[in-house]
Parts: sequence; C-alpha cells; structure tokens
Amino acid sequence: MRLHIYALTAIAAPLALGACANAGLNQSETAAASQSTATADYLKTEVSALNKLTSIYIDAAALYKQAADIPDENNGLKEMLLELHDYRNGEREVIQDRVIALGGQPATMGEALGTGHRTFTALRTAVDDDTEVAIEEVLRGEEYIRDELAKVAKTDLTPQTAALIGKLQVSVNAEIAKLTKTDKAL
Repeated sequence: MRLHIYALTAIAAPLALGACANAGLNQSETAAASQSTATADYLKTEVSALNKLTSIYIDAAALYKQAADIPDENNGLKEMLLELHDYRNGEREVIQDRVIALGGQPATMGEALGTGHRTFTALRTAVDDDTEVAIEEVLRGEEYIRDELAKVAKTDLTPQTAALIGKLQVSVNAEIAKLTKTDKAL
C-alpha cells in the first residue's frame, strides 16, 4: 500500500508543482512561458553542437601543427599545413564567438579522440613515409570535420548558425579537394 502512495505522490507532485508555477497566468502568458523554455532548450542543443565542433577544430589545429613537422622534404607541404592550422584556429574562434552570441560558454579543449588521432599519427611515421602520413592523416581529419558539419547541418539551427555551418562546409570541402590532389601527387 505504501508503495502505491509513493508512486502516486511521485506522479502527482510534479503535476501539482507545474500547475502552481502557472497559477495566475493567463493562456498567452502560459504559452509564452512554455515557448521560452522550448527556445532555451533549442539554444542549448545548438550550443552543445557548436561546442562539439569547437573541440574538433581544436584537435584538428593541433594535428595539423604536428603534421607540419613530419614531412621529410621541403616541398611546401609544411607551409601548407601550418596555413591550414591557422585557418582552422580562426574558424574555431568564429564558432566560439557564435556560442557566446547564443548565451553559451564556449568549449576550450579538444576531445580524447583527437589526442588518440595525433598519437596514432606519430606512431605511423615510425614505419611509413613521413610526408604521405602527414597528408593522409590531415585528410582524415578534414573528412571527419566534413562529416561532423554535415550532422550539425541536418539539425534545427538558427539562421545565423546555419549560415556559419554552410561556410564551414564550403571551406572544409575545398581543403579536402586540395589535400586529395596533393596526396595523389606524392
């Protein structure tokens, strides 16, 4: 019997508290309160997606800087990778600014996956051609960014964030084409 009372209390208490929270509000005020909560949840989801991208961009920039030190030859590859490092850092800052504009706290650290990727790259250079490893791993990083951007683009976003994601997709696709061409030339 006590179990039934506890169960009913667990169900009824939130309903009663919700009714109390809306007590004294007319229908439009109640709707506005619900819409405000929905908007806040919507923006939290957007901020979360942008922060995941920020972490990926942090890892990518670190990988590209590491990869720039790998090539054996002086064929302009080091400069290209350092330029890509700087460019991804700039895009990361733009993403972080967008998070702030949405009222969120921007991510400042990468993911464990990115650290693992950089370690894997370092180990691969011990057995493979360093220049080819650098290009292949940076290309894998760019493809990962492309795929993550595509996931975010499929979600409901504010128009400003959707435009930002579109610009980032154009950028990463251009770099993938450039890296693919460079990889084939090696």
